[in-house]
Amino acid sequence: MEYKDYPDNAKVWIYQSNKHLDNDEIAYLKVQIDDFITTWESHGQMLTATSEIFHNLFVVFFVDEQGDIMCGRAQDASVNLIKKLEGELEVTFLDRMVQSYKKGEKVEVVEMNDFSTLLADHLIDENTIVFNNMVTTKADFDSNWEISLKESWHKQFLVIS
Repeated sequence: MEYKDYPDNAKVWIYQSNKHLDNDEIAYLKVQIDDFITTWESHGQMLTATSEIFHNLFVVFFVDEQGDIMCGRAQDASVNLIKKLEGELEVTFLDRMVQSYKKGEKVEVVEMNDFSTLLADHLIDENTIVFNNMVTTKADFDSNWEISLKESWHKQFLVIS
């Protein structure tokens, strides 16, 4: 099932790479994640889950909990998979200080601290699209993942004139 067919309340986890992934890395990720999803369970029940890779940068898991809240062990299993993939691909997925913004149709990767400099140098502005990797549901993902800087949580770290 494609993530678009999941209910609005499906859980979402977003892991952003610190660099754009090449086609070989993406192919490897897809195989590893698909293998994981086929055995991913919570409370002894298989999870209805899928993943997508967006912009060669973001690994996103979608889980339909179907009325039963996913257990902590199942959540830990996905984090452990991501940690394993970090080591194998020599990338970082769990550093929340790595952020991205859109420059036209291209997605740029930066450190959170760089946003202030980019803003001061007029390379971005309050209308620049940033990625809110803190969204937790599919509905939120669909409407608030790509959002203007002025409407994002990022703005609390910036002075926007």
